Amino acid sequence: MKKITGAALAALMVLLVFLSACAVKGTDGAPKYVFLFIGDGMSLPQITAYANYMGAVQSDFTGTVADPTADNQPVPLFPSFARFPVTGIAATQDASSFITDSASAATAMASGVKALNGTLGVDAFENPHPSIAELLRDQKGYKIGIISSVSVDHATPAAFYTHMMGRRSYYDIALNIIGSGFDFFGGGGFRQPNGDDGTLPGILELMAGDGYTVADTYEAIAALSAADGKVIAVAPELDNFFGDASLQSAIDIAPGGRDLRLADFVRTGIDVLGTETGFFMMVEGGKIDWACHANDAATAILEIHEFDAAVAVALEFMDKHPNETLIVVTGDHETGGLSNGYNLTGYDTYLPLLSNQSISYSRFSFEYIVPWRDANTDFDTAMLEVQKLFGLTMPENAATAPDPMLVLTQREITALRDGFEMSMSAAYADRDNKTEGYLAVYSSSTYEPFSLAITRTLSNKAGIGWTSTLHTALPVPVFAAGEGAEQFVGLYDNTDIFHKLAYLTGVD
Repeated sequence: MKKITGAALAALMVLLVFLSACAVKGTDGAPKYVFLFIGDGMSLPQITAYANYMGAVQSDFTGTVADPTADNQPVPLFPSFARFPVTGIAATQDASSFITDSASAATAMASGVKALNGTLGVDAFENPHPSIAELLRDQKGYKIGIISSVSVDHATPAAFYTHMMGRRSYYDIALNIIGSGFDFFGGGGFRQPNGDDGTLPGILELMAGDGYTVADTYEAIAALSAADGKVIAVAPELDNFFGDASLQSAIDIAPGGRDLRLADFVRTGIDVLGTETGFFMMVEGGKIDWACHANDAATAILEIHEFDAAVAVALEFMDKHPNETLIVVTGDHETGGLSNGYNLTGYDTYLPLLSNQSISYSRFSFEYIVPWRDANTDFDTAMLEVQKLFGLTMPENAATAPDPMLVLTQREITALRDGFEMSMSAAYADRDNKTEGYLAVYSSSTYEPFSLAITRTLSNKAGIGWTSTLHTALPVPVFAAGEGAEQFVGLYDNTDIFHKLAYLTGVD
């Protein structure tokens, strides 16, 4: 060592620092294209329900196998992402509660810090922290895409481009899109496109003034490419029943319908971002959560199917760029306390019964319950429509039931009648004066009690239970494939999703 000159020693030190930086930053073999898929409200119970339902309907399995060698034994068909080579588990508690909301969970994954419920891109002390998307934009020149099946100013997408204390300041959140410089926003629209009172400048007009190409027709979206620069693509047909500005629920799309789906926006986003430079794309399946809030198993399962189809587009991309692509799929929290099992069905499930539902809770509430309330419709008349839309059948109409198991018991009729009367009553309209009894059954959600009673009853008959209309404290699975996927194995905190992505891409 005494023979090493000062210059050589200095060079050696520079080399060691460089190698250390490579080890810490993960710059060697960094993924050039990063997809982060977030199934809002999705944990293992939802994934298991999906797999069991798909296995049951494809094998016509109805509950009991007398012969263990029979062809119709239950075989779960898990979504493609659940078969990724790497699986981990992420804890979801936020800075003040074991039960997180979407805003604090998304902040943890986007920025690597624990936050308070309802806050976006800030820690528990209101300090802003850059998201992985912002860091990749600023430090690596990556193009950024943000896609959601709900409005793009909702909590999960917003955590990647805004830093605010209130997740419900939708107009102000949307204004932050303009300053983000992100390259692609797609999916749903905006909850307050002209502000809370409808008098402020339109968000789409402001985005166009900031250089964004606005595409809100089928033709315009189909024609998008990298040549269009920064893009905001809003589906022409939106579910605006309650001002949600989301993509249509899969269950509500007519066979052969033209409605754009989450997978369509992932495909378009790839076209817009291009492959010349690296990109980061966050894709949210937001309506899984909404369906689980409403205890609507049929709608939730089909939303996971849509989510998996969107992941499949990323897998097709990875096939073309196998050594440069990373795909991470996770949830932000579990919603509804879903259980794959119910007391009254014992160890059996009858999941094909869910196929008798042909409408989402939201469309049913808006197109049926609201008019019934205005028209003072009676319970028996309403139940005739319920049979058509959900299969649930009153005993006097048993001969016309789509399945004998869908004939209602007296206990179930009582629960449905109670929900119906609550939805029809003035007490339900007074949402600030709910009793403890009401909250115990229907929670503080704004979903119609009659709709909840229907979806719970159908779920229970199929062998699915619910404990809540809110979030729970369950951890969420993390699935990873591609370049750097091995980093996501094990048990860790949801903030580590940010840190692992930062390590792999070499940002700080």
